[in-house]
Formats: sequence, structure tokens, C-alpha cells
Amino acid sequence: MKYSFHPLALGRSRLLLFLATLFFVSVACEISLDFDFLGDPVVRTEHSGDWYEIYFTNPTCPSEFERTGGIDEIVANDLLTAQRTVDIAAFDLDALPIVDALIELRKQGVTVRVVTDDENEDLSSIRRLRANGISVVTDKRSALMHNKFIVIDGRYVWTGSMNYTTNGAYCNNNNAVRFDSPELAANYEAEMDEMYIDRSFGPTSPADTPNPQVLINDVLLETYFASEEKLAPVIAELVSMAEEEVLFMAFSFTHPDIGQAVLERGAAGVDVRGVFETVGSETSFSYYPILRDTPLPNIQVRQDGNPRIMHHKVFIIDREVVLFGSFNFSGNANNSNDENLIIVYDPEFTGYCVEEFETVWDEARR
Repeated sequence: MKYSFHPLALGRSRLLLFLATLFFVSVACEISLDFDFLGDPVVRTEHSGDWYEIYFTNPTCPSEFERTGGIDEIVANDLLTAQRTVDIAAFDLDALPIVDALIELRKQGVTVRVVTDDENEDLSSIRRLRANGISVVTDKRSALMHNKFIVIDGRYVWTGSMNYTTNGAYCNNNNAVRFDSPELAANYEAEMDEMYIDRSFGPTSPADTPNPQVLINDVLLETYFASEEKLAPVIAELVSMAEEEVLFMAFSFTHPDIGQAVLERGAAGVDVRGVFETVGSETSFSYYPILRDTPLPNIQVRQDGNPRIMHHKVFIIDREVVLFGSFNFSGNANNSNDENLIIVYDPEFTGYCVEEFETVWDEARR
């Protein structure tokens, strides 16, 4: 498949390395004496290149006293490398290693800025941040500040589906990606400035992303922020370009633009497979019943197999392009929430997301 509208979209990243997470396996094995379901690592896989690291949770949901070795600790350790600034926009934030790291950074003189949704500002973790001198801004509106991103020293960006919570790291299916790119970081810092300094949220926020397209090692990345931008049409357009296959994992999938694009590609003979979070998937708004009941044999959907939450928000096009972030495929995400979305045009990067899809697909209810 070729994407003529992005001539550089198919460039490959260099020096890709697959790193087995032996440390996390050893930790999990040590605590399996009392909990036989803890034999698996809590980070399913790590993939790394010279400009990114991709992590997927393995949601065994151990006892809270035994939650260790997860993505929350990886993020916290990275935070502690900060020398100047840390920005964190988190819909929900209660992971103790991350909270502790932010407080320690504040003590060291690092500038720490936090934005969260107002429905979570009474969490003990947020009160603790404020008690330690960290300013926390909330959106003070009914729509959600639903972002999950971190910027470190204006260079490193964490983003993905994972809330920075203990359940997000240990109980729910999630992804978290760390990028090394000052240009990409500038986009997220600009969004942070809008919320933290200007107190500008949702559709009234300016659409002023400084680097909407970033080229890293010949790989094209695009960043989008809602709801100052309407992202459902962006996703629908990308889906409509699929020539062979559409894969998706959806915590919520109700938006008609995206749903219609998937149906049209299926009708055109493109293979479609998708996994829905079970909770809410049977409602009249969800595209699960519509796609499940279609007579087209090349469209297959399943409800997830995680008894907790399958929290991914991912579309994969022809195994060459992947989009992910905080953006659920819903009207609220498109029209009123604060969200972020990133698209990566690279088969090798996308391939790691395909691996996660196949794992979630195999675990899903048939």
C-alpha cells in the first residue's frame, strides 16, 4: 500500500532493537510464591528504537501490595532524570511511584506543572502534590480533560492510552510510548501552556500546534489535539485509505464517521478485525452490534477477554500506519474533551502494535 499524500510515510526507523524485559519476569517470579497468577511479567513487551520505546501492559491485576515492575515505575524512573522541567497532563493520577517522583523533582528545583480533570482533583494523590508545593490546574467544566501525556525537559514525550494510575499499569490493557524528539515535545508543551497558563480547554482552545508533522529518522509522525480540532474526520479519512486490512482496539467506539468508514472499507473487500471493551459495547450507540451483525464475512469483531478494562484506543491500517493516544472513538472525545492523538507512518513501529492486537484478539471472547 502506498500513501501518495505522504511521500515519506513509509520510511523505516533505524537500529530497531527488541528488548526482552527479563527484569520484570524475575520480579514477577519472585512474588509468585503467594499468588500463582503472578508468574507473567506485568509489562507484556517492550520494543525500542533510537527515538522511541513502546510498552504494553500485561494486566494480571495482582494485589495492590504486590504491584511492582510496571510501566508506572518505568515512567517514574524516567521522570527522575529530569533536569529542568516536567509537564504532566493526566486525567487520573494515583500511581505512587509517579507521585513520589514528581514530589522529589520539586524538592530538587525542577519545575513541575500538572493538569488534571476536575472530577479527580480531590484524590489524595492530588492533595499530596499540592501539599508539597506543586501547582495543579483543573479544567473546571463538565467535559473531560482526558489527556495522558508527559513532557520531560522539552525533549521526551510519553503518551498513549494509559492513565497514570495503579489500575492503568497493572489491571487494564494499555499502551504507553516514549518519544525522543524536541519537535514533538514542543507540540505537547504548547498544549500544556494552553491548559496550564491560559486555562483554555476543549473546543475554545486554539488550534496552534507548532509542528503538526514531524519527521524523525525518515519516519513521519502527525500529532493532533481535540477538541479544538475534530479528529473523527481525520481517523475516518485514514481508515478510508485502507487497501487490505483494518485492525482496531477500542475502549469506546460510537462515532458514526469512523463507523461508516469501517463499514465502507469492509464492503469494498478490506479485511476488518476489531476488539471492543465489553462494558458499553452492547449499547445502541456502540458499533459493536452493527459490525457483529453485518453479513460481510470479512468483518469480524470480538468483545475483550480482560475481566477488568481493555483501554486501548488504536487503529492500524494495512500494517503500515498506526494511530493511538487518549482519543476514544466517540462524540464526546471529538466535540468537547481535551484529547491527543498521534499517527505514526512506519511498518516496523506499527508491527509492534499489530503484535499487541493479535494478543488481545486471541484473548478476546469469541
